[in-house]
Amino acid sequence: MAVPYKLLKTGGKLPHNKDLRAVIDEYETVGLRQMGVHIERATAMTIADLVGMVEALKYEMVMQLKCGNCVHLPGLGYFSLSVKGEVYQDPRSHKFRLLNPQVRTVRFRPEKQLLTELSDTQFENRTNLCEPHTTPTDKEIDAALDQLFASSSFIVVDDLPSVLHICRSVAYRIARRLEAEGKLRNVGSPRRKIFVRGGGMSTKLITD
Repeated sequence: MAVPYKLLKTGGKLPHNKDLRAVIDEYETVGLRQMGVHIERATAMTIADLVGMVEALKYEMVMQLKCGNCVHLPGLGYFSLSVKGEVYQDPRSHKFRLLNPQVRTVRFRPEKQLLTELSDTQFENRTNLCEPHTTPTDKEIDAALDQLFASSSFIVVDDLPSVLHICRSVAYRIARRLEAEGKLRNVGSPRRKIFVRGGGMSTKLITD
């Protein structure tokens, strides 16, 4: 499977900002429990073991980062803190310090081994398949839903690209918005969503 990307113009008024930049067009966010299903099949660990291990690792990482240490996870990379605050100069000593220093973010530097394992990743150009002006209007989306539900009592995300002439990643974004607005209701599982019209009659839960 290939990773989809788009070429977009960079913002700003400076001449060098007119160049194109590559942006990954993500399908969806995959959580620990979804990945845990594959890990459970490939190892002796259960999903409960995996969740517990991640929680324990997170707690220890927080403690080490709070001590000012850099955390190294072999095979993955290095984690360290970035600080932010208002720079202040003491009028008497003329020395500088930060007022109200806070954590800006957690920096991650991948290990060379991880980058090597990702070196054979395949990419697919989706730039011309999902131009901004091709994004369907609310009226077109409503018409497409009427068409789909006229032939079936439920739909899945993969039904949207063909009727709306959009790519799969845009279809996922539209489906999330429709679900948030209550126009679609998921009667499947969080990992495999199956939609009925929002506010409709109750439907028996469909599982994997």
